[in-house]
Amino acid sequence: MASVTSDHHQPHFQWSFLHPRYWGLWLGLLFALFLAFWPSRLRDRFAAWLGRSVGRRSRGARFRARVNLKTCFPDWDEQTVEQTLDRMFERAAQVMLSTGTLAVRSPRYLERRIKLRGEEHLQPLLDAGKPVVLMVPHSWAIEFPGVLIASRGHRWTTMMNPNPNPMLDWMMLLGRNRFQGKMYTRKHGIKAMLAALRDGHTAYYLPDQDHGMAKSEYVPFFATYKATLPGLGRMIEATGAVVVPLFATYNPETGLYEGHIRPAMLDLPSGDPAVDARRMNEELEAMIAPHPEQYMWILKILRSRPEGEIDPYTLAKRAQS
Repeated sequence: MASVTSDHHQPHFQWSFLHPRYWGLWLGLLFALFLAFWPSRLRDRFAAWLGRSVGRRSRGARFRARVNLKTCFPDWDEQTVEQTLDRMFERAAQVMLSTGTLAVRSPRYLERRIKLRGEEHLQPLLDAGKPVVLMVPHSWAIEFPGVLIASRGHRWTTMMNPNPNPMLDWMMLLGRNRFQGKMYTRKHGIKAMLAALRDGHTAYYLPDQDHGMAKSEYVPFFATYKATLPGLGRMIEATGAVVVPLFATYNPETGLYEGHIRPAMLDLPSGDPAVDARRMNEELEAMIAPHPEQYMWILKILRSRPEGEIDPYTLAKRAQS
């Protein structure tokens, strides 16, 4: 297994990775690093074709994404839904085939290709040494703004689910952990990340995962409701941090990865977990709505529902049968 230190998650290269069972992964890694030096327009054309082709054959992923879009945007017609799905899979492939750049391209290259829009909402906080929680929903380009910020010398931290395959786990962190960063897992617990935040690390907080109803508030999300963790208020109380929303996108027309930064959420915590959860979802809506094709709609973000209410995925399957 990839090693996990008592301090944070930091998988290392192991000689066992040279075993023939990992040769396929080595070929994939070499191909990703090779693509990192391709002209972006050439890579993007190939990735767009690949993404559309795979997306139309990935029944499970496309089904989940279609259900999410129809539930969140019930006024959209079929053509709008299907076009958004095609563009989403195009962006997914374009970003995935370019992730090698995070591991091998120079900080100067990253500065040219990754742009922070609305940086005036973030940089003064970093310059002042304020603890900052970047609230970043699951978009395909999610890693790019974080790596850029880290390349500028700002230590960062986040929580992640390690891959059970030790070599994949090591590969995934080649770019993420290239600069000063600390990754934590559930084994370390949220307290470890909060300690890093108090120690000067900027936290990457992913707010849109479905963690079940028990610890969540059931609050509006676009045209539906979503089980939403109200954890931001507690993080602020524990660390004195400022929450800054950020949404990562990729623009194939310009070849730029963009981090769209919104003003700090200074109205948190409110003292009411449901209000905090709804404020978080309001920010997610404001970030996702202008760029719906950039979001990972393939996730089961609407799975948890109140007792007695059937989730939209099950309802859609029943409607098909």
